[in-house]
Amino acid sequence: MKTVAPFRAWRYSPAAGEPSQLIAPPYDVIGPDLRSQLYARSRYNVVRVDLGMTTPSDNDCDNQYTRAAAQLADWKKSGILVRDPRPTMTFVEESFTGPDGRAGTRHGFLAVIRLYDFDEGVVFPHEYTLSGPKEDRYRLLTATAMSLSPVFLLYDLPTDEITAASKTALANRPPAVTVTDDRGTVTSLWPTEDPDLLDLVGQDLATSRFIIADGHHRYETALRYQKHRREAARKAAPGDAGPDETRSGDAGPDETRSGDAGPGDASYDYALAYLSNMADPGLAVYGTHRLVTGLDAQAVASLPRTLAGTFSVERLSAGATGSEAHAAITTYLHEHPRGAFGLWGHVLDGAYGLELVDCEAVREAGPGHSPAYQQLDVTILQALILERTLGITPADMAAERYVAFFNDPSEAIHRLEAGEFQAGFFLNPTGLDQIRRVAFGGERMPQKATFFYPKLPTGLVFHDLSGRL
Repeated sequence: MKTVAPFRAWRYSPAAGEPSQLIAPPYDVIGPDLRSQLYARSRYNVVRVDLGMTTPSDNDCDNQYTRAAAQLADWKKSGILVRDPRPTMTFVEESFTGPDGRAGTRHGFLAVIRLYDFDEGVVFPHEYTLSGPKEDRYRLLTATAMSLSPVFLLYDLPTDEITAASKTALANRPPAVTVTDDRGTVTSLWPTEDPDLLDLVGQDLATSRFIIADGHHRYETALRYQKHRREAARKAAPGDAGPDETRSGDAGPDETRSGDAGPGDASYDYALAYLSNMADPGLAVYGTHRLVTGLDAQAVASLPRTLAGTFSVERLSAGATGSEAHAAITTYLHEHPRGAFGLWGHVLDGAYGLELVDCEAVREAGPGHSPAYQQLDVTILQALILERTLGITPADMAAERYVAFFNDPSEAIHRLEAGEFQAGFFLNPTGLDQIRRVAFGGERMPQKATFFYPKLPTGLVFHDLSGRL
């Protein structure tokens, strides 16, 4: 079995309509208003199956998951979805403008990756997950037997022969599909069954390590679904491994990662994946900012004084407006790339910069963890400010009590100006070097430690989990 392999993807046909009207953001960033807008765009928009509407009359036999399965079956039957006749990989180019206003282009490709348990040392998570989203995704998988949204994985090749070879092989071909999302990101797709290119991918990634950049819930759900399908196959054929058990046995780690993804491979042994190189110059990571509410107003207002000593506290502006605070904090964070935060809110008398100066406090952050983990900005903020100073526990953070997370600093400033939150902590992005050290060291960061941008749209390709790869 190959680590990364081509597969027979399901795709929207031209009969479905304009591709940009069919895609949606990943399910975890879609709120009720956006879901309604996506429903209205097209009767075939992917949100109808990936995050369908619920009704008061839903029951075990008729609910958003059973309706998704029926919808997908109808789309296949009517030709709205068509399947590649042969296994392919789909190369992807995304042109985007980030939250900081900087333009970029990221390269990657859609394929399937063999599922590995995290203790096998092949696929590494970098942050913790929540149980609710995993249960939702599992119910969708079991109802539809289709993977609708890829896991975003980073592979580790210092020299990226894969991207270079794909650019050469596909240079004279226009993209098969181009879509533009609501943020203006243009995503172009080149499906290919070129044997030389597919072999190169398989060979170069045969012994690579991978970090989950986005989609931890989806990957862990795929592992659970694989276990469910294997158990079902064993029960169906007691005492006989059967055709679905081709991955099991006593083969060693080197043997199980070699060979071709042939007709003996069960589709559910692989996860739909979007893969990009850690060394890709277009790989963009942004910070996830924390806004607090429901706390003692005096405790929040006195933070600049309370934190002095552990942090160097610098007043950036007095009584600043939102735009002035945003500009001052942006400049401060640019000048202080690690261990520093911006602080502003309506209960404060201005915008502040906070830089950690107490080296001993770093060791108190994340006790029992490595120095790489303890020195993460998100660890320092959570342990020394949110938890120790404001009394917000890790359980509160996981449940998003007292804290809300914002990827867009402009939106965070706007919400603070509107008085919806007491104060906001603004962070620099977690560095790729930090992500590598923590993830490959076998640790997971606190939740919302990274924001990889842009998120790949859902609806570009689908992976059928029935039958063979």
